[in-house]
Amino acid sequence: MSMNRDKKIIQGDTPLIGMNIKKLRQEHKMRYIDVVTQLQLRGIELNTSTLSKIEHGKANPTTNLLIALSEIFQCDFNAFFQEKEEELKQKEHHNKKI
Repeated sequence: MSMNRDKKIIQGDTPLIGMNIKKLRQEHKMRYIDVVTQLQLRGIELNTSTLSKIEHGKANPTTNLLIALSEIFQCDFNAFFQEKEEELKQKEHHNKKI
């Protein structure tokens, strides 16, 4: 079965994917325009405004976008879905109270 690479990945209330994109972008000391240029070289048409919206959870990324970003940031595709250690601890602490 082939995967639809243009399918949008819904971030929901907590923009985990967007936060991880921002973290990776900052770790690589890249500006929005730097990332957008690299994306356009890979055939992904995106502007800086849309990238900002994705980072802040106001827009949802496509599978194609995440694949291209994993190449740009040289990271595993799953890095976009990983929660920070402190967020996991907060959830565990919250769940113990319930």
